[in-house]
Amino acid sequence: MVKRASTWLALGCLAVGSHALAAEPSAEDIARARPVYTQALELYNEGAFDAALVEFEKAYAMAPSYRLLYNIALVNAQLNDFAQALRAYRRYLEEGGKKIDAKRRAEVEREIKKLESRVAEITLSVSVDGAEVSVDDLPVGTSPLDGPLLVNSGRRKLSAAKAGHTPVSRVLVVSGGTTSELSLELRPTASPPRGDGPKPSPSDPARGAPRPEEGPTRPIPWVWWGVTGALAAGTATIGLLTLSAQSDLDAKRESPAKKSELDDAATKTRTLAVVTDVTLVATLAVGGYALYQTFFSPPPEQEATRSVDVLAGPRSVSVVGRF
Repeated sequence: MVKRASTWLALGCLAVGSHALAAEPSAEDIARARPVYTQALELYNEGAFDAALVEFEKAYAMAPSYRLLYNIALVNAQLNDFAQALRAYRRYLEEGGKKIDAKRRAEVEREIKKLESRVAEITLSVSVDGAEVSVDDLPVGTSPLDGPLLVNSGRRKLSAAKAGHTPVSRVLVVSGGTTSELSLELRPTASPPRGDGPKPSPSDPARGAPRPEEGPTRPIPWVWWGVTGALAAGTATIGLLTLSAQSDLDAKRESPAKKSELDDAATKTRTLAVVTDVTLVATLAVGGYALYQTFFSPPPEQEATRSVDVLAGPRSVSVVGRF
């Protein structure tokens, strides 16, 4: 059926120039559209229906002959877009009129009857005029619509949108051969009230209270937090070394070993344990100071001159400051 229809259309379109009527495009338009039309036929015969539809519609825009509507309907049917196929077939009969032979008319009428059982009609009303109406996110017109919407059966999304209003969408599940009604209400978007008079003066209590000044912001002491992180990482590393040294010492105690080896292992373990304690205390001290600076210290404008020193010894750590 595909090749038979395409051959008929090719001959029909090429013959238009010899007996063009008032409703037909001019010979010049047909000549310009013929390469596009030929490419559309090739794409159609190769099964590239999406691309063929684009080319057929382009050819129709350049040379609007009713014959091309048959092609457009045929391609839409191949794409299972039954609503668009039905529209194109109806336009084909309307624009072709008596120029369509009886056999072709009978064929198209059979296709129309079959397609009518696969599409649904939706009578859509919108609360405001001039709203853009869309079906499945594709614009189909503006409100009020000229007539019912013709849609494919299945799950359909109907939307309406207009500037200054909140867009609205509804989803309907429709079956072929049925009619439905739907109303979409667009509500104006909320807008801040306009003030006609001058703005209140901050110093005039009768016209508006002055806005409180924002307090100074407290900077985050990134350096102190960085030091805290470094100390915490060092504590964790030395702690792991201490555990390793302790395990080594335990192993030497459980097996024959020289006294000097045991003494060295014990000394190493004690030293690492002391360093671990010192770095842990330093981490807590510096972390506490960073926490104080972040959440509890007065803003910079209210601070007095101060200095802080962290002193760490082999067995102790202290914070000395002047506030």
